[in-house]
Amino acid sequence: MKKILYLLFSLLPFVSNAQTPIDKLHTAFETLEKEASYQQAAISFTLIDTKTGKILFDKNKNLALASASILKTFTTASALHYLGDEFRYHTNITFKGRIHNHVGSGQLIIYGSGDPSLGSDRFEETQPELIKKQLVSALHNMGIDTLKGSIRIVSNLFTDEGINKAWLEEDVANYYGAGIYPLNWKENKFEISMTPSGKSFDISHNTAGYNNQTDFCIELIPKDGATTEDAFAFFEKNKSCRYAIRGVLSNNENIQRMQLARLDPAIDFTNELTSLLQDELYFQQNDSVYASPEKNVTTILSPPLSKLVYWCNQKSLNLYAEAFCKTIAAHRHKKGSWITGIADMLQFAAARNIHTNGIALKDACGLAPENKITTSLLAQMLRHNVKETWYPVFYESLPLINDLHMKSGYIGGTRSYAGYIKLKDGRNACFAFILHNYTCSPGEAKRKMFQLLDLLK
Repeated sequence: MKKILYLLFSLLPFVSNAQTPIDKLHTAFETLEKEASYQQAAISFTLIDTKTGKILFDKNKNLALASASILKTFTTASALHYLGDEFRYHTNITFKGRIHNHVGSGQLIIYGSGDPSLGSDRFEETQPELIKKQLVSALHNMGIDTLKGSIRIVSNLFTDEGINKAWLEEDVANYYGAGIYPLNWKENKFEISMTPSGKSFDISHNTAGYNNQTDFCIELIPKDGATTEDAFAFFEKNKSCRYAIRGVLSNNENIQRMQLARLDPAIDFTNELTSLLQDELYFQQNDSVYASPEKNVTTILSPPLSKLVYWCNQKSLNLYAEAFCKTIAAHRHKKGSWITGIADMLQFAAARNIHTNGIALKDACGLAPENKITTSLLAQMLRHNVKETWYPVFYESLPLINDLHMKSGYIGGTRSYAGYIKLKDGRNACFAFILHNYTCSPGEAKRKMFQLLDLLK
């Protein structure tokens, strides 16, 4: 008997070492659910072998939860599928009127294409000054040295509102909550500079050309150590100012900078264009209307979708994801909206034999807290992407986080990750992981999720 017991105890280390990473993951999740910070949490995890499609591990895979920004993996894959990685937005500019003795009398018409990169400083070809130069050069080439007339923006590509009704009021005036419109400009954001002034702050500069004194109501409370992450902008509908800045902010810094959403990018674009034309073409505004046919002036092209998708996922650009959603709808149905774009995305998943039951999406970027999606759908989408010709573009767009190519997501009470992982046994897999309603700090939740993923590497 002593010999038998000795043999059993001597084999225990080998039994422990024989435990696979999947076994360890099971154990780790059981332990996690017993911790105080996660006892009330909703946890969902799906791990799939990308070669065979076999589900290697799942935890509540069909539990629909708010996804935060990992929803962008679904959106960008849908855009690459429907539009193609070489797709470019075309912003067409025409002139309707007459040209006589180098004087153009009529209307300059800009057709909004939904391009989220128009005027962005993120790409060489979309720089605002370069776009303006292209337009002026095109007018000169038409024989127009003086322009008399008006500027009209055609904004009928999308049929719904620019700001999603499911977004929180505390988000929509900040850069990450900027609305999506047929005519976007400079990613629909701008920057303000705030300087301490007694117990409050003054706006010393803003890059949108708004009035520093009248367009901003500063309601910040000074607090040592607070940053602009603790300050929020709100659109003001019933006040004389455009924005109210609320929250807390340290007044120990000489300058604090904060990015806000533009109220109406088409108006801002028109104002900048008017100023340029007055300098370059002696522009004189009037409302003259001519029955002549429109003449093409120029077409402003965006970078290819491959580049837009790259930055959308790398920097988690909500504006780009929403533009892709509505553009898919416009591409397929002539007009775009969130409802039709989301329906097209779900149709794409269904065409891959992925169940969409219980999925309820309000947007395409993950900002809406009401979004509900499963890790099963997200992981299966990631698995099917591997088979596509555009997969290298999609894979490279995912940030490298914790040594994994994956997209991260974070909104109040939710942390999430989705991407690709090479397992210890050499198999390639994809996963989606959502942790909702934890009571610890977001940083601690992130650390715990990384620990679980590390068991598989």
